[in-house]
Amino acid sequence: MNSRAAQGDRAPVSDDLDNAWSAVHEALPTRWRVGPTGHDPGHSMWLVSAIGPHPGRGKVPQSVTGTGEDEVAALRDLDDQLRGIPRPDGGRMEERRRRLRLAFLEGAEEHSRLEHGRGLTTGELDRVLPHYPGDVEPGETP
Repeated sequence: MNSRAAQGDRAPVSDDLDNAWSAVHEALPTRWRVGPTGHDPGHSMWLVSAIGPHPGRGKVPQSVTGTGEDEVAALRDLDDQLRGIPRPDGGRMEERRRRLRLAFLEGAEEHSRLEHGRGLTTGELDRVLPHYPGDVEPGETP
């Protein structure tokens, strides 16, 4: 039995890494280059950046950075960004929306405790959530 069959037809890590590097190089705009990968132990993540051509004296070149739990994930994230594919987690904007939604709910919970001496019931929560204005897309009316 060959090694790939023993692994359940899953490509070895080195194939994943080679494929990820190839995808990034295919996605690179003209005159861009890829920087080295790096590991940030403080955040337990890998980083890899693509750097654009130097725009001229005193100016900083444009760059895009991919992050992930390992080198392959960071390269795939960079590839997605270079191709304009949105991040599955929605990036920073989705994180901001999530925190604002939580703050809204915490305020409703605090109001309920002050007014009724208890937290929100499930029914009250269902009635409060539609009043949250943050989930409205730009251009829509609440």
